Amino acid sequence: MGLRTKIAAIFVPLLVLAVLAVSATEIDHATRVLVDSLNDSGSVLVNQTFEQIRTTLEHSQGDPVARLREDPSLAAFLSSSRAFGKAVVYARVVTLGGEMVAGTSGDAVSVPPPRPFEELQRAAKQWSPLARIRPLWGDHVYEISSPVEINQRPFALIKVGLSTALVAAEVHRAVADVLLVAAAVILMSLLGALLSGALLLAPVAAITAGVERLAAGRDTGNLLIRGRDELSALARKFNELSHRVRSDRVQWEDERGRFINIFRSIDDAVLLLDRDGIVRFSNHDAQDRLGLPAGGLAQGKALAALIGERHPLVTVVRTARAANAELRDVAIEEGRGKDKSRLLVSIFPLGGDPARAGQMVIVRDLDPVQQLESVVDNSERLARLGGLFSGVAHQIRNPLNAITLELELLSQDARQSRPVEARVNAVREEMSRIDLVIEALMRFMRPGQLKIERVAANDLMREVAKGVNDPLIEVRCRLDPAAAFVKADHAVLMEALRNIVQNAIDAMPKGGTLTMASALVDGWVELSISDTGQGIAPEHLDDIFQLYFTTKQDGNGVGLPLALRAVDLHGGTLDVASKVNQGTSARIRLPLEDRASRPASDINAN
Repeated sequence: MGLRTKIAAIFVPLLVLAVLAVSATEIDHATRVLVDSLNDSGSVLVNQTFEQIRTTLEHSQGDPVARLREDPSLAAFLSSSRAFGKAVVYARVVTLGGEMVAGTSGDAVSVPPPRPFEELQRAAKQWSPLARIRPLWGDHVYEISSPVEINQRPFALIKVGLSTALVAAEVHRAVADVLLVAAAVILMSLLGALLSGALLLAPVAAITAGVERLAAGRDTGNLLIRGRDELSALARKFNELSHRVRSDRVQWEDERGRFINIFRSIDDAVLLLDRDGIVRFSNHDAQDRLGLPAGGLAQGKALAALIGERHPLVTVVRTARAANAELRDVAIEEGRGKDKSRLLVSIFPLGGDPARAGQMVIVRDLDPVQQLESVVDNSERLARLGGLFSGVAHQIRNPLNAITLELELLSQDARQSRPVEARVNAVREEMSRIDLVIEALMRFMRPGQLKIERVAANDLMREVAKGVNDPLIEVRCRLDPAAAFVKADHAVLMEALRNIVQNAIDAMPKGGTLTMASALVDGWVELSISDTGQGIAPEHLDDIFQLYFTTKQDGNGVGLPLALRAVDLHGGTLDVASKVNQGTSARIRLPLEDRASRPASDINAN
């Protein structure tokens, strides 16, 4: 239904109701006038008949009924009443028993019997126009009856019959006039509504066409609607909106193109899904990594239909949608056997409403990341080895310089025949120092072939804790049952932990608390050893893992480097954090049992 038809459908019924109300009022007025006219005609005739009876009986004696029957003037008056009374069909005087006293003959009595005039008056007061018109529409006889009394006792009745046949034509004409006027008014109003609708709706039609072109993405141009009314103001606002939409659309297309190019250039697989899991965009890496069809064939199809309902990525995507949350760096595995690969999935909702928002899925292959981590680890080891050899060279150079000096002095003493035993002993001591340095280096470089076995991390920590016998040291164990087994050489790892614990004990000469804890963190077993000792100065933290570096008077600088070397050989990490006068915490992270440890070739190569 068009807007013009809707306007006509709204206003024409309202106008029809108004016309019908006016018509009903007019018909009500006409029927009341006609009924009042009949009532006046009958009432006048009744009053005249009563006066004629009163005049006849005023000077007479005897039976009044007989006197009225003998009165020729009364009979003549009643006979002539039909000719002079409006709508009068009969006028008579009868006894209380119904016997004719005077008036028209019995042939004038209507069949069927006349109705009381009060019935016509009640009908004229009805709210329905049909109920008021119906009694006046055909030929009906209504009777007005009035008693005649002598000494306040009725002895006869005056009856006047009024027919609606004479006024029916007037009723028909009045109704026809009202209906004709109503039809003419309705027709003119309908034509006026259609004409005004056409004039008013032309700007609306132009604005609607512009909106349709705007929705279709076509140029709407400028709407030219003259005037200063609301429609012209609306057209101006629409022109402003159209220019803004075109500008925003151009900007959006440019940004969309840039984003698409960015997504295509990303090395990770990128998918854009709508709220139903339908693929709306996929870059080349997504097509290669997930096996999606190239050439835009994946667009418009469900991800589950493309890669399978049982693919772990489908499960992760549905879980993220059900939780209405984003997921970051969730590891999944696909394939089996040699084709098995590990992927890192991140999912971000697109839009403010989670129920309607789509999803951006980023899938990263973990194999290159692990290879890069391995390269970084090897680089760190090489850097540490470089620092190690620098320290070793320093430790050997000092005794060699001392030996050179002692040999020179020894040569001079020999030529002068002085005792040389002290010089020889000094050379032997420096040679011993060189031997100790080389022995520590050999222990560091070749700890022996690792004997990898299944080791319970918590049992290892308890065993080290039992070895603390200092009464001034309080040992606290906070071991997490989730910290499961690791693949390690029990003896090598035990020695590394004991070296760290010994450093912690040395840092608390006046006693303190030694806390040993374990936990399962991100797929790694984390072992931590904390003390409440003197702490390490910030300028020394970067040197604590250098071989032979020590701040203790009787230290040899081998304990922490050997511990770091042992953790390295097990594919783990060792970090130390410390604050002066607050204590030191060493944290060792080792891979779980199900993760591969360092290969033997990696161990022997060092």
